[in-house]
Amino acid sequence: MRFGLFYQASEADGQTHIERYAEMLDLIALGDTLGFDVAWLAELHFGGAFSLLASPLMVVPVIAQRTQRIRIGTAVTLLPLHHPLSCAEQAATADLLSGGRLEFGVGRGSIPSQFHGFRVAVSENRARFDEALEIIRLAWTKERFSFRGAFYQVEDVAVVPRPLQRPHPPIRVAVHTAESFAHIGDLGLSIYSGTTTTPLPQLREYTALYRAHLAAAGHAWQPDQMALMLPVHVGATSGAARDAMRAGVLKYYKNIETIFAQLPDSYGDHLPRLKTIRETIANLPYEKFCRDQGVFGDAAEVVDRLQAARDEFGLSQIICWFDQGSMLPRAEVERAMRQFTDEVMPKFR
Repeated sequence: MRFGLFYQASEADGQTHIERYAEMLDLIALGDTLGFDVAWLAELHFGGAFSLLASPLMVVPVIAQRTQRIRIGTAVTLLPLHHPLSCAEQAATADLLSGGRLEFGVGRGSIPSQFHGFRVAVSENRARFDEALEIIRLAWTKERFSFRGAFYQVEDVAVVPRPLQRPHPPIRVAVHTAESFAHIGDLGLSIYSGTTTTPLPQLREYTALYRAHLAAAGHAWQPDQMALMLPVHVGATSGAARDAMRAGVLKYYKNIETIFAQLPDSYGDHLPRLKTIRETIANLPYEKFCRDQGVFGDAAEVVDRLQAARDEFGLSQIICWFDQGSMLPRAEVERAMRQFTDEVMPKFR
């Protein structure tokens, strides 16, 4: 079992953008010394309340300079919003400059403000994703290649630099809808999911769908097939852990509301989701969140719940989001990370 850390570096009261980045880098450096295996960086655009990480591939070499062993992943690079040749170059450069520590997480994205900002139709995100991923894999494995698709045309190019890892960095695809689980199962690719977008009841249904499509397409379940991100907090008691995270969970939904509300009403498609988000904020179903999405408890409860998730879903990696909503004091985040490595991680190794 590998353990990861998740960051999306949202804005926080009283901190500048550079201070938010500096705190994230410090916590990742701490995670490296504590024994976490991978630091995962979100890619999100046009909403600092939700995230300041617009270009995580640029951050990968910086993390590598400050750490010794931890691998660095993107969670995820939004392929429909990038030209695939440029993305292949940037990711390969990040892999080189990190000493071959890049984990290339990719996805198609679903937050409408990002597509609105880049003037890319959300309806095109699946087709753009498929073409971009195929081009990137060709760029990393062929001396020269050509490609002709609906969105991208490539004629006899050689992409440099090549990644340090061969044939390329590990690729993991983010999935959170039934359509995505089925489609990526057909392709046989490893997956990344998270309970913040896919609560456990849905995850059970969708993972069964993924396994069915994986098998039907002739792909065997591999040891590193599935990674799962969960909000995690370890406290002295279960009640204390839940109390500590309530404000952060509420802030998380308020941050989502902020970026959805910035879209013009003429955009339209986002309005049902915005209504649901506002209903959640008005009457936060916190106990349901703790049951189906967050893992907040004392060390024994956290161990039990994560072991249950590992066994049920066949997880190879558990990714912890230790400060969902960015409302905890930094010292409390560090304390929880240390307690997790002292009392939770040893139960898996």
